Amino acid sequence: MVVTLFAALVVFDASSDALAQKKKKKKKKGKNEQEEVDPEVAKKKYMFELAKNWSFGYENYKNKQYGRAKKFLWVVAEIDTINKFPKVYRYLGDSYFKLNNVDSAQVVFELGAVRQPDDPHLHRMIGFIKAQRSDLDGAIEQYQKVVELEPDSKDDWQQLATLYVKADRIDEAIATYGRILELDPEDRDAQANRASLLGSIGDIAGMIEGKEATRAKEPQNSQVRFELGELYFREGDNGKAIELFQEFLGLSPNDVGAINYIATAYVQQEQYRQAIGQYKQILAIQPENKEVMAKISQCYKNLGQFSSARVYARKALGVDKDFGLGWIALGEAYEGSAEKCVDKKDGKVDFNDKLMYGRAADQYRRARKDPQYRQDADRHLSFLQGVLPTKEDTFMHKGETKPTGECYNWSN
Repeated sequence: MVVTLFAALVVFDASSDALAQKKKKKKKKGKNEQEEVDPEVAKKKYMFELAKNWSFGYENYKNKQYGRAKKFLWVVAEIDTINKFPKVYRYLGDSYFKLNNVDSAQVVFELGAVRQPDDPHLHRMIGFIKAQRSDLDGAIEQYQKVVELEPDSKDDWQQLATLYVKADRIDEAIATYGRILELDPEDRDAQANRASLLGSIGDIAGMIEGKEATRAKEPQNSQVRFELGELYFREGDNGKAIELFQEFLGLSPNDVGAINYIATAYVQQEQYRQAIGQYKQILAIQPENKEVMAKISQCYKNLGQFSSARVYARKALGVDKDFGLGWIALGEAYEGSAEKCVDKKDGKVDFNDKLMYGRAADQYRRARKDPQYRQDADRHLSFLQGVLPTKEDTFMHKGETKPTGECYNWSN
């Protein structure tokens, strides 16, 4: 009986012991679980993992170990919910880019742009990749975001301007080059590109405005003065054209192109003596310039100095006997003399006048042999058809081959 009771107690004590141990283990297990979910502990562990992967990723990136770098940088991109390392998408995308995996690079940059919309570098890289793939609208959209985030970034404005031009969005390109010039008024390329675009849409006034601003700021800029002179000349403002080309010559003396523009502007203003003075400056530099000789001849003809006109026309033909403009200038001298004589007689055309008109026609026919001036020669000939000697005129004035009288003494 005693033995049985003792045995029962032993069993009881053993059972109690086991229960106590079980409770103790359960209590210990609960304590460990409590420690694992402790916010501070979890935070420390998270920060350690984040920093560790960033460190490994960035160090490998710096050392150009892009394949290793991207493994760690991907971990950072996935677990960095606190935006501790906002540039992770830059380095991750660039790692793929350097590994020549452009598709993956674009995916990373686009993912980064969603999570970091204020990072201009991500938009810039997306824009660059899309531009390389001829997705011009997509590239423009990205660079528009870049300049919105970094409005003083001249390089990005230049990229955007180039994209606008390629996409044939000229008005936006012009405005963009204007923005570049606000950032850097001395940018010659931007000035030239903007002027060219304005010219392409016929906005000469806009081109002049931009170049005048440059002219005011750059007193030694000869090129902008030449270009302005050309623009004023095209607009028919000969006075301003002459002013600008004279300024240009003050900086670049003896430039034949500029002198020729000035001479032509004087011709258009019917200031023929001034034009002759300019043309003779060219001859002092280029003594064999047959075209200038012919133009001097035409100026003398317009002044009514037909003998001098003939002298310079013949000088041109002395340089090149087949020069069409030389023959036309000579014909115009004869024709101009006949017109002056006819005007003195209230428009009455006699045989002497017809002979002089005929002499002019002979020169125009010779001019026709030069293909460059054939059309001009034909035009002159067509105007003379009604005033040339007829067979009847020739029959009635046998032996008379040269015009006579005070009007035509110079020609004989």
